[in-house]
Amino acid sequence: MSREKLSPIDLGITAVDPHSPLPLYVQIILSLKDMIQSGKIRPGDMLPPEIELGKAFGVSRQTMRQAILRLVDEHILERKAGRGTTVLAQKTRFKFYLDRSFAQQILEMGMTPRSEVLKIERGTIDVTSPEPLQPRSGANCLTLVRLRLGDQTPIGIQYTTIITDLCPGLENYNLSEESLYQILWTEYKLPIVRVDQIISAVNADEWHCSLLKTVRGAALLHVHTAAYLENGEPIESSSSYYRADKFWFTTSHTYFENRIEQARNTRSI
Repeated sequence: MSREKLSPIDLGITAVDPHSPLPLYVQIILSLKDMIQSGKIRPGDMLPPEIELGKAFGVSRQTMRQAILRLVDEHILERKAGRGTTVLAQKTRFKFYLDRSFAQQILEMGMTPRSEVLKIERGTIDVTSPEPLQPRSGANCLTLVRLRLGDQTPIGIQYTTIITDLCPGLENYNLSEESLYQILWTEYKLPIVRVDQIISAVNADEWHCSLLKTVRGAALLHVHTAAYLENGEPIESSSSYYRADKFWFTTSHTYFENRIEQARNTRSI
């Protein structure tokens, strides 16, 4: 339900930074999103007029309108002629487990998992390869770039390098529909027994925002992984970028089982 129209003073708006590498309209978008996520602006609230917002942010009316229209395109704001701009109720974000199968989770969300293969190329491991794989310098490898989707919704972009000495012909499989780890296990008898992850936050550049259908500077979760076989040898490393505005990301840790294993190892020393 619509409430009283807010003012720039109510929102505590400060001018954008003209020296920031982020475009002015992106700074405004991020600021308004932060106000919405923090509850300072709630669903049904009416924003101040564009001219007032522009003065508060220290930008032209054209720049302010550009930011508003981007948020309208993302279904965060709604504009109605003669009534102004209001905040829409946001859909619940999906919970996404980083330590579980991508395909299985998408199915559980009621969507069909698929990937668009943007690049696939054979080569050899060298100093430009992901660091976890560099000890295998000279080994044959496959470089794979995939846009990961649920139905038509882009979820992430994944850059993968796989050592193929033990899985020749991997590029002949349908990597747009089949799970890479599943292929390694079922077709080559190469089970992945350990995956290390490094997680950080980044802002979307033009390339990533165009593929993930978000604005430049939007928050992305960057997940770097390294996968290992039973003998401890690395076989795959990936760098993935996920939209942080549509998904909650989580991982689990079996603390009790690890404590048991630690106790066993202590007794055996």
